[in-house]
Amino acid sequence: MKSSSRSEILNYLITPEVYDELYREEQYLKYKCLLEVVGNISGFILDAGCGTGLLYEYLSEHGFSRKLKYICMDPSIEMLLKAKTRIKSPLIILLESYAEEIPLRNSMFDYVFSISTWGVIGEKIKAIREFKRVAKHGGVVVITGYPKTFTVKPTEINEDYVELLQCIDYFYVARLRKENV
Repeated sequence: MKSSSRSEILNYLITPEVYDELYREEQYLKYKCLLEVVGNISGFILDAGCGTGLLYEYLSEHGFSRKLKYICMDPSIEMLLKAKTRIKSPLIILLESYAEEIPLRNSMFDYVFSISTWGVIGEKIKAIREFKRVAKHGGVVVITGYPKTFTVKPTEINEDYVELLQCIDYFYVARLRKENV
């Protein structure tokens, strides 16, 4: 199983000033599909690999931000600084960290979203473990990635994940019950 190095991940994320211009439309299509998968979102969200905060922007534009507590997490401080320019709420926390090492307590989040990140996560088994650890009982974890960017699927690592749909990315979802956390 080939994994990305941290420097490869940061090199991919190094251009926050053009990221939105290049990817906003594509990401918005994925977010529309995300809402079809999870339905009405409310509660506490971890946006693992938030990039420039486009998911938060999309949810705000669609009226969800009033119902959310939200942590934007990304390994790139440059991306987080760009996200900070669009996120005006003092209730939103920006966190510089990797999916494999989430520095937060267990069972915090109603939703863990890792959109378009699967191909650049280096230690996929650790990331899956961390996503499940920080999700609440009854929480939902959604991981997406473009299949040409990875060699192993979340469904091959953990039986709780189901491949639900393809919407540019492939969407893998785990709905966590008490016994599988």
